[in-house]
Amino acid sequence: MSSINHTLQGKLQSLLSFLSQTTAGFDAVAEEIDDPNLKTAMKAVAVESKQYANEISNQLQHFNINPLREHCDQLWKGIEVNVHEQAGVEKGGEITALCNNCEFFFGKLYQDVLQEYSPYTKLKSIITYQLFAIQCAFSKIKLLNTLRFTR
Repeated sequence: MSSINHTLQGKLQSLLSFLSQTTAGFDAVAEEIDDPNLKTAMKAVAVESKQYANEISNQLQHFNINPLREHCDQLWKGIEVNVHEQAGVEKGGEITALCNNCEFFFGKLYQDVLQEYSPYTKLKSIITYQLFAIQCAFSKIKLLNTLRFTR
């Protein structure tokens, strides 16, 4: 069985760690939301993050790589700090700041993986799909967040 290079492996494990952190983070945030539609959308991001982590874990196992769920980074903690600093005074500012920060980190981590050389088209297809799907999910959350204050 072929293997992936160590740089790509490290980037995939960082992404996997971040997905694990966001699963727990979005579950916790969803519990604090009163609006049922927004709460469901937040829970959906947590479920999707867990699913994406499982898909990447399965790909790593294909290459006989033991997936590390908790890498040494603590990106979610950094996102939480940034949310409080960037939230502003407008209604729903915390959710908007959370989405913006998460979109930045998701985009960076996924693009880092996609820019790394890999002859494995299935892996690249999975990563590309996940990136576009999570971008759509954040757009939905931001829209629902805006709508809850216009009713």
